[in-house]
Amino acid sequence: MNKKSIAVLSISLLIGGALAGCGAQNDVAQGASPNTAFASSAQASQSPAVQSPSPKAETKLTLTDDLKRTVVLDKKPERIVVLSPEMLELLYAIGGTAAGRAEAAGITPPLGAEIVPGVGQMRQVSLEQVLALKPDLVIGQPVFHKDMEPTLTASGIPVAFLKLGSLEEVHAKTELLGRLTGKEAQAKKALADLDSRVEQVIKKLPAEKPTFVNLNVTPGVVSIQRTDMAGLEIAKRMNLVNAAEDLPTDKPDASTLPYSLEKLIEKNPDYIFLIIHGSKEAGEKKIKTEMESNPAWSSLKAVQEKKVIVMPSELFLTNPGLKYDESMTYLGQYVYPASFGQPAAAGKSQ
Repeated sequence: MNKKSIAVLSISLLIGGALAGCGAQNDVAQGASPNTAFASSAQASQSPAVQSPSPKAETKLTLTDDLKRTVVLDKKPERIVVLSPEMLELLYAIGGTAAGRAEAAGITPPLGAEIVPGVGQMRQVSLEQVLALKPDLVIGQPVFHKDMEPTLTASGIPVAFLKLGSLEEVHAKTELLGRLTGKEAQAKKALADLDSRVEQVIKKLPAEKPTFVNLNVTPGVVSIQRTDMAGLEIAKRMNLVNAAEDLPTDKPDASTLPYSLEKLIEKNPDYIFLIIHGSKEAGEKKIKTEMESNPAWSSLKAVQEKKVIVMPSELFLTNPGLKYDESMTYLGQYVYPASFGQPAAAGKSQ
């Protein structure tokens, strides 16, 4: 298992504004990654004739977020408002805490975070409530929260936009949060344990490569997921092939396509995974009215073989973070029961 984090983040310890660039460049020149390099130096005048303490150098922390922005922190943040459920889960998994959090329908906050003040839903954050918490760092999601940057910056509040997609990004973000909160040892141990568990899951995989399609279900629409979703990467690591990835589209970079039963019938995947966004009740109602009510739905192989599965949002809609192996195992129980055992009774297949 490759434990090296991808080059998404950079974090440097800068002492003295004038020396900031030089230290990082020296580390890179010696072969260190510019995304994980640390550089430090101290400016202290020593005189044998004068016994006085060395002046305390100013310490700043900088990082580069997923929008390629440089974020400068004057000190280790103590009041972090987290607007992404994925990042909140990671923060608490290594022993960190938040001063505020956004909520997401269908996603349970980690133990201890349920008492943290809320600032609205992830897609409808209240800036007023965020500002009222007086944070010294806001962690937002690049897609949903980048419009908040001008107000936060004008208020003197640092904001970093961080996403969590691949397993490599789980490593990178866990390490980053460990450094930001002084929980480096906890982060290192958590990642080592995760890698060991993931490796054990991979060893159980058979050689077969079944096909699948992920369908996003909201109260308003159903869509086919082509790319850019945590559940797709998890399935790929479990030797499944996304039958929708090569579906034609007018926009080559489009991550989703409008739902089309004709396209599903054309691909006729071995499995269909349903990912409900928002209310579970509303999602299940949409499944019945949009899909199951059509007689042609029953012609699909996955339907006939009862391999249409409603997947838990916390394991497949949002990135499971340090529970990545749980998502893999959950999927393995449905797809490879001979290797992983039968799924729990709570699992739901259509």
